[in-house]
Amino acid sequence: MGLREDLLDPWGGIVAGVAGGMAWAVTASATGAAVPIGLGVAAAVYGTKVAVGALTGQRGRPVRAEPELPSPERGSAADLWQTRALRAIDDLHELTRSQPDGPAALLAVDERTAGTRQLVRRLAGQAAAVGQALRRIPAPALADERDRLRAQLARVDRAGSGVPPDEVSVQRRSSLRSVEEQLAVAERLAMAQDTLIARLQSTALGLEGLIARTAEVLAMSVSMSAGAADDQIVELAGELDGLRAGMAETERLSRQVLGRQ
Repeated sequence: MGLREDLLDPWGGIVAGVAGGMAWAVTASATGAAVPIGLGVAAAVYGTKVAVGALTGQRGRPVRAEPELPSPERGSAADLWQTRALRAIDDLHELTRSQPDGPAALLAVDERTAGTRQLVRRLAGQAAAVGQALRRIPAPALADERDRLRAQLARVDRAGSGVPPDEVSVQRRSSLRSVEEQLAVAERLAMAQDTLIARLQSTALGLEGLIARTAEVLAMSVSMSAGAADDQIVELAGELDGLRAGMAETERLSRQVLGRQ
């Protein structure tokens, strides 16, 4: 039950009224302020009922489970870049743990790396889901149908200029709108798929670049101060945060596209 339902619940008013009446009866013989006290008690009971209802309603509201995303097809672009990104995450994790006495800031990189794995999998899963949806739309056949309908309507327009459209023309225009809407959906899905795969690619390459730079910093850390090494590691952690933010934004946009289908 939400806040609006709590406010409209008739039992809330009844309980408050009974409580207020009891307060009035108890105080009527002892004081001349029985009516204000009764009204105050009624208001307090009603307000408490609404507040408790709102809190318990939020806590009891079922949480929607995240839909399970499909795995990319073996050999697909999404599968390729997901594999490279996950391998880079494993390598980066091993690298940050390879030197227990290395720069202290390495721990921050390792923690961020762990959270990146799930983002990569979700992004690849969305690319697979978009690809599956795209394959259900026969875009080439629809494009041919669109061209055929347009040609038929153009002939009717030329032959009967100024004549009210007949039922056949009305139905053909309705069919044309339906076909064009399906083609628009296919175009949006294709753009979303390209965006997701491009983000997976840039993420995989970015992670591989971070491995090389982290290895370089670790190799040079023996000859530089601890503060200088930590500063460079913190910079690398910031780049990893940038990769994660980019993946999260791409995931959000693709969710919007999928939600419109």
